[in-house]
Amino acid sequence: MPKNTLSDLNNFLFGQLERLDNPDMTHEELDAEIKRTSAMTDVAEKVIKNANTVLEAEKLYSGKDGWVDPKRRPKMIEG
Repeated sequence: MPKNTLSDLNNFLFGQLERLDNPDMTHEELDAEIKRTSAMTDVAEKVIKNANTVLEAEKLYSGKDGWVDPKRRPKMIEG
């Protein structure tokens, strides 16, 4: 199972942006990168939505004092 973080996602997206900015690409290469970018951003959007859902769950679990027993935390929130 992948061990990527949201920071990794940010790096992947900026790396893709750099690839799109390559002035030496042919038209065909640029078309391929644009398709790849579209696929990456579609997946990234879903990852971010999922992370936001987990964050909202953490807020609910935390309660007013901001602490929750780690056994009750959703696995995705951990480390």
